[in-house]
Amino acid sequence: MPARSPRSFAWDVLFRTLRFFYLLWGGMLLASMAVTNRVRPPEFLWHWPRVASFLTTPWGRGLLLGIALVMALAALLEIWELVDRLLVRFLHEHERER
Repeated sequence: MPARSPRSFAWDVLFRTLRFFYLLWGGMLLASMAVTNRVRPPEFLWHWPRVASFLTTPWGRGLLLGIALVMALAALLEIWELVDRLLVRFLHEHERER
């Protein structure tokens, strides 16, 4: 039996929902920037010119696309866990009412 979460159910659902939207939005944004070649490294990264210029090469864009794919898969897993938690909670309460 898994240990009980220290947070309440509502807070847990809220945090999981926010994490899902963050991962989904970030993954989609990063993927669209990498595919359309609109990657612009931030100013602080230009202190290391090789790193910044690597991100603008096809290999760097491929790396960013891979990170975006991992973020999208993490969003998929997060929504899976969220739906599972909601179904277990509501179906368990439904069984108790009988």
